[in-house]
This record gives sequence, C-alpha cells and structure tokens, in this order.
Amino acid sequence: MILVTGGTGFVGRHIVARLVSAGEKVRVLARSRAETPGAEMVAGDIRDLSAVVRAARECEAVIHLVGIIRERGDATFQRMHVDATRTVIQACQEAGVPRLLHMSALGARPGAKSGYHRTKWEAEELVRVSGLPATIFRPSVIFGPGGGFVAELRRLVHGGPVIPIIGDGMALLQPIWVEDIASCFARAINKPEASGKAYELGGPETFGFEPLIDLIAEAEGISKPKLHLPVALVRPVAATLGRLFSRFPITSDQLTMLLEDSVCDITGMQETFGVRPASLRDHMRE
Repeated sequence: MILVTGGTGFVGRHIVARLVSAGEKVRVLARSRAETPGAEMVAGDIRDLSAVVRAARECEAVIHLVGIIRERGDATFQRMHVDATRTVIQACQEAGVPRLLHMSALGARPGAKSGYHRTKWEAEELVRVSGLPATIFRPSVIFGPGGGFVAELRRLVHGGPVIPIIGDGMALLQPIWVEDIASCFARAINKPEASGKAYELGGPETFGFEPLIDLIAEAEGISKPKLHLPVALVRPVAATLGRLFSRFPITSDQLTMLLEDSVCDITGMQETFGVRPASLRDHMRE
C-alpha cells in the first residue's frame, strides 16, 4: 500500500493514476470528499498527526505532495509546507513506513526571497535530518491537462484586451510534463539507491517568459498586443491587492518567483529514473 498526501490535487491525480495503472494499491489522505479513481480514500487533515498515522499504517511508502502556491487564511506556507511535512515525517516514524518521497520545488534554498521557496527548503531540511530513507523532488514549472503553470498562462493569454508582461519577460523556465513527474515518483518507490538524494525535474527545453507566452498565444490562435509593466509599478500593487483579495491574479511572493529563473540540470532525473522528458511543444493541445 502506498499513501499519497495531496493525491486529489493536479500532480497528485496523475501520480495516483500512474500507480494504480501499475497495479499498486494506493491510499489517498484528503479533507474533501473528492474521489480519486482506483484509490482508497481516507478522510483526514494533513496537520492532524493521528489521522496521518492511521492512514500510514501498513504502507510501504508515503508520497508527500501537499503544498500551496499562495497563502489563504490559516493555510500559510509555514503550516502547509513546514508543519505538515513535520507531521508526515513523524507519522512515517510512528507507523514504521520504510520509504518517503517528498515533493519540493526548484528554487527551494536557504535565504530565498520568496516565502514559498524558503519554506520548501525548511521542509526539505526536516526530511534530510529525519533518518527516513527519503527522496526529494524539485520540479520546475509544470504543465499538463487539468492544471499547472502553463494553464495559468493560457488564462492570461485569453483574458483582457492585452497580454501583460511584467518586467523584461526574459526569466527562464523549463516546463516539465506532469506525466514525467508521475513517472519519476512511481519509479523511485523501487529504487532504494535514490534514497538520501534530491532530484531536479525539468523538461528538455528552456523558454523565456515572453517567448513562452508567444508560443501559447500562437497555439491558441490569439493575436493581441503585449503590454510590458515595470516591476516597480506592479510590486506595490501585488503586495497590497494580492494580500487583500484572493482572486487578485498575483501576490508579492508569486511576483518574486516569476522574476527568477527556474531551470535545472536533468541528468540525474534521466539517468536514475530513465525518464526522457517530453517537450512542451509536443503537448500544446493538451
């Protein structure tokens, strides 16, 4: 049995489907009543140690995917990244789970400017010192049917009379197909040699932000003018409105990450898991 936290989310659904199709028994811990085909659903909050321990009993591995991209109410980066990871680690220890696969993010590092990346790093540190046979994955931006960063860009391209570009639009991105992430997680379960290591996950190509927008607009058959917005103008607006209104399209933290490169060396991913990542261009319709 494999327990997946965050199994009803965008990446989680793909990982669960991959495991089920491979004949694995999968259990999903979720607060909602959402169902994931082929998996045993267990009600519980990721922050409730007793619930996570119950879900982890008799499991050979835990895949921990829970994460948020923006804070809302008591769902803060500290609680959902750091505290939740601490709970999962303790549950694995109490339930005797011999394997942990942990989802982090490319850009996670000490002293990062964004709270998202800082807390992702803090969660990684907890995993590293836990004593558990654990593997950490750090994906770049993700694309695929049903969600991901590229889906957000698609909405940006479709919305409004112009396409906004913040700053020079040249921050580099290395989009990775969600099914390639699912492959890495599924294959890592039976690769003990991957324990104690962190793997960066990315696609075969890098794109500047604006060229990526152009590619999406072309694929969607959309021709609109682009408007470059100075960072100095956007930052105070995002800091204020992003905090006050949950529907505002960007927060200050997200703006900080958007201006950073998100690229990596995928040699480890390819050599360890045998994954030859798909190109974004091959899956534009999806």
